[in-house]
Amino acid sequence: MTTKWIKKRRSRVIRTVVFVIALAVFLISAWQLLSIFLEYKRGSDEYDSLASQAEQLLETAQAENPGETQAAEERPSTGPWTQFHNTMLAQNEDYVGWIIIEDTKINYPIVQFSDNSWYLNHTFEGQENSSGALFEDCGIPEKMEGKNVIVYGHNMKNGSMFANLKKFREDDFYESHKTFQVYTETGFYTYEIFAVCVVSPDSDAYTLSFADDAAFLSYVEQMQAQSIMDTGVQVQAEDRIITLSTCVNNNRDRLIVQARRLES
Repeated sequence: MTTKWIKKRRSRVIRTVVFVIALAVFLISAWQLLSIFLEYKRGSDEYDSLASQAEQLLETAQAENPGETQAAEERPSTGPWTQFHNTMLAQNEDYVGWIIIEDTKINYPIVQFSDNSWYLNHTFEGQENSSGALFEDCGIPEKMEGKNVIVYGHNMKNGSMFANLKKFREDDFYESHKTFQVYTETGFYTYEIFAVCVVSPDSDAYTLSFADDAAFLSYVEQMQAQSIMDTGVQVQAEDRIITLSTCVNNNRDRLIVQARRLES
């Protein structure tokens, strides 16, 4: 057995080992990508099904009760919008509302739990999934009737959940989408955007309650001063607002879209 033959055999063994290792790395990576894809798909399929169901219920609500947008105290105590709310509540006792933003994928239920971690990785139907759910801050006892209703959602790479909030950084998109719709326990509301900001995770933007009207208006002024959009919207002391929040800049910052609820 010559030295040359030994070297050739050793070289073949090394190449074989390298190939096997490379193949293993490829297969592991492929499996990881497939797992991520399938997880995303499961989340998307669940929410697509819920959105289809909601669309039918909402069409009925809007057709049978066109006066839903009137002030809450003037609405009837029951109606199609109540049926919609109760239908969703029967599927998940944490349900508090539904949000729709036209020309985006944002057409989802909103939930609220006793902490702000469960729905980071669980869907509306309780399935463990990185998509999570849109959830309201657990520190708001009034649910969707809070003074500043804060709703969190992931910035998913497949464009789902709150990823499309990033569109509001574009002038053209904001100009054609200054309002969005929310269903709550008390009815159907239109919200008018007054600020779009990029803030830190510990920003005052996440203030849940205010000592008085002056504190509330000071907060609104502060947020509008930071806004990347000059909305020109006047927020009144008696207004209720909503803050939609998602992660941006590799999770270092938060993009928030804030709007006031129109009562009529």
